[in-house]
Amino acid sequence: MPRTSRPLQVFPIVLRRVEVTRVVEVTPNMLRLTLSGEELRAGVTESGLPRAPFRSHGFDDHVKLVIPPRDGAQPHMGTQEEHRFAWNPDVVGSTRDYTVRSWDPENDAFDIDVVRHDHGLAADWAARARPGDTLHVAGPKSCALVNHEADWHLLVGDETALPAIGRWLEEAPAGTRGQAIIEVPIAEDRQEIATAADVEIDWRVRGDVAAGQSRQLLDAVRALDLPPGRGYVWCAGEAMTIAPIRHHLRRDLGLPKEDVEVVGYWRLPGEAPAAGANTTDARTGSTITDPEPRSQAGQDSAERLMPAAPEPGSPLALLHEVHEMTELAPPVVTRVAVTLGIGVLVGSGVTTLEGLSRETAVASDRLAVLLDAMMALGLVESDADGRYANTALGGVLMEDSAVEDLSLDNPANRDALALVDLLDVLRSGRPTSSNGHQGWRARRATDRGLDEAHHDRSAEALQFVLDPLSRLEPVAGAAKLAVVGDAAATMAEHLGRGRAVQPPDDDTPWPAHDCAILVGALEGRTDAEAIELIRSALAAGPILVLIERTADRAAEDDHTAEAALTSLVLTGSPLRTSGDIDALLRGAGASSTDRTTLGWGFGPFGSATIAHA
Repeated sequence: MPRTSRPLQVFPIVLRRVEVTRVVEVTPNMLRLTLSGEELRAGVTESGLPRAPFRSHGFDDHVKLVIPPRDGAQPHMGTQEEHRFAWNPDVVGSTRDYTVRSWDPENDAFDIDVVRHDHGLAADWAARARPGDTLHVAGPKSCALVNHEADWHLLVGDETALPAIGRWLEEAPAGTRGQAIIEVPIAEDRQEIATAADVEIDWRVRGDVAAGQSRQLLDAVRALDLPPGRGYVWCAGEAMTIAPIRHHLRRDLGLPKEDVEVVGYWRLPGEAPAAGANTTDARTGSTITDPEPRSQAGQDSAERLMPAAPEPGSPLALLHEVHEMTELAPPVVTRVAVTLGIGVLVGSGVTTLEGLSRETAVASDRLAVLLDAMMALGLVESDADGRYANTALGGVLMEDSAVEDLSLDNPANRDALALVDLLDVLRSGRPTSSNGHQGWRARRATDRGLDEAHHDRSAEALQFVLDPLSRLEPVAGAAKLAVVGDAAATMAEHLGRGRAVQPPDDDTPWPAHDCAILVGALEGRTDAEAIELIRSALAAGPILVLIERTADRAAEDDHTAEAALTSLVLTGSPLRTSGDIDALLRGAGASSTDRTTLGWGFGPFGSATIAHA
């Protein structure tokens, strides 16, 4: 999830048992189910761990439902851990994410709305659900609150986004200004939603147009004359349909990315989900979060676009695998296509070579070569008239997450291209020549755009651990904090509520503090430089909290391996392991070290090392 200007709360992930207490038909195509139970309260789990109470403060909060099988034979779901639930992979395919339509903490209950249709795991279950039925739910694992600093709000979505928009309208305080644009299948699906806000609701009826094929939302947003002042835009629906809306808001209107949230809630059948992205069965409104980078759904969709693979384990299969691993074009073509915005332009209706050439400012003869490569990779297709259309795979590249991670307009994303210098770096021990063989820190010091891009990327990775970090005993109990490293300004802003937070300057001594926090501060420094930095922090205060990317899982996770290789190429030094970092801390004079999980333990900053002077 890209960083947002909405205040974020992060909670432990807890699995709970709830009961269906009410089923209501809201409109012909929408059911509302009330779920309640004692396990929504604080208590103790079966694992003996403290169970936090169920909380839902954000209008688009979601819970993960474990859909019960028809025969009731639910397999073991997983193991409850302190901060998260470790899912049994066999169960994940039976989970679906749904918006918390409303929350009643006094009665330990919440509502979900389910779009009715003829197929889909969750929709089938909801259609047969009756009071007294039970199921398990997990979450919400986080809540993004409304940005009350915005002067106006715009909410856009199809029927799958209606539960979130409806909750926003009901909970918005008087005086809140905004507009909602909602697309529904038929006129009878429009809802009467009470609101104290000053909001105009523009209902759009899709009618005979198939779900996920309408352009009404895009046309309505393009026709808007947005009011002056700062706005916040929230949009959700079919992933390929709403991607051009994000492009219009961000590129055409220039709205800041932290004030624009465009979320793919579902995909048309046959579309492949991005790694770690959210998707659903068609028109259920239930979002599925893929737990692994290579989801089976993504593999299935990709395989439909390629010739049949050879028999697994055969010599031909090994040759096929090596061939795929050694292809250089796909990662370059996909990144360039995302940077130019080809998929979004095609989805917006720019489907000819001449139109794409005009919009991208790339000569048509050169752009045709890229489009041919995209066709060969199955990212776009063309008809007899030479008009292009996105394929399932190409649609994935329209996602916010793809744009954030792949666009070469972001200087931080260009780091991946430095891997072509891996051989030279391995042999010479010097950083990539694209740095001019500068040290990594020296290059960032002289390239403001690159430095800001890395601070921004770290801020996005930190957003889900800032709350857990603030609750760590050394941090929570500190009257004076010192913060240094990537995203130091973001950390200082979040942690400096009612206390002093100082980012030390390179040219001045460290200020006296109760606790120092170092984030990504050791990578790219030699051991001697790292020890000196740690020693300075411990000399000015008794406790140090260190948050750093490590190479611990490089041998088992290809993403960690890629990060370690990229770091080696850029800095000339291997990315450190947790053991390496402990050795540095001891070398700097730390008397003791402890490692703790931050939040759910995911991502590059999923753990922290606490060192005492």
